[in-house]
Amino acid sequence: MISRYGLVCALIAIFAACGLTSANAQQVYELKASVYTPASNPLARAMEQWASLIKDKSNGRLVIKVFPGGQMGPPPRQFDLARSGVADIAVVLHGLTPGRFPLVELAHVPGVLSSNAYASSLALSEVWVDLPKSDHPGVKVLNVQCIVPMPVISRSELTKWSDLKGKRVRAAGSVQSSVLEALGAVPTLVQPGDLNDALDKGMIEAASIGYSGIASYHLTDAGKFIGEGDLGGVTFATVMNEGAFKKLPADLQKLLDDSSRGEGAQLFAKMLADDEVGYRTKMKAEGIKVSTLPTDASLQDAAGKIRADAIARAKAAGFDAEAVLAKLRAAIQKYEATK
Repeated sequence: MISRYGLVCALIAIFAACGLTSANAQQVYELKASVYTPASNPLARAMEQWASLIKDKSNGRLVIKVFPGGQMGPPPRQFDLARSGVADIAVVLHGLTPGRFPLVELAHVPGVLSSNAYASSLALSEVWVDLPKSDHPGVKVLNVQCIVPMPVISRSELTKWSDLKGKRVRAAGSVQSSVLEALGAVPTLVQPGDLNDALDKGMIEAASIGYSGIASYHLTDAGKFIGEGDLGGVTFATVMNEGAFKKLPADLQKLLDDSSRGEGAQLFAKMLADDEVGYRTKMKAEGIKVSTLPTDASLQDAAGKIRADAIARAKAAGFDAEAVLAKLRAAIQKYEATK
């Protein structure tokens, strides 16, 4: 039989263990999230709302502190900030480092994504978070978003795509550079924060960028004309340092995983898509001329080669490009049918 002394010791041990478990359950984990866009941009606003959602769902145990406006590093360094652990989470614009993400660049080719940006974003998230081999090594992909189709803001009026011929146009990545070259333009890589100055001083004549980007970087100060058409899309990824993820307890890991596939992905997708529509409407009301440009024959002829080149680059990097494209098309159709 257990002695009275032994029973007391056992009870003390049990209570101590319960207290320790309770303390662990209440431990607060804080993550740093880097966003290169200004706080007013939908990417930064979506991150703030997602952080609030995560905090509520974790009962305050998981806190994501958001640093917008490139406070933690310039736009091209966002992926490395997360990969190295300087930031726990970061938002990456793939086109700012051309060639580094050959698989996701497939989605930049004209005709791959649907004009339904919300459905395309949800499809991208679904496919990329489950990839057996990722083109985002060293990080966990939480979601992938897109802007499609990409407008072009110009200093001079656009009535047809050939109006860009011979002009320096900011391209949002290597695939879009190929698209602009097919139109006779001179593609130029300009970082988002430098766009206003470059357009204002005539260093570039036009820029391919989403309506939310046009608003965030005040590009209507210099560009009063916008052309729309299928120049392909651009993609963004919310990524997390793998080590930071593994340090979280299992229930918080599951919370992040579930959110990546659910409310979090929907929040980012909806805010991006809604802001594109809202800013477009606002700019037209302010007198910015928005024109739908007819499909250019030279672009149609080049689209097949651009796609083939993108597939070849992805294959050379060891990815099953056709299988990924097939999954992406199926996912887009699914989300278009369910919206």
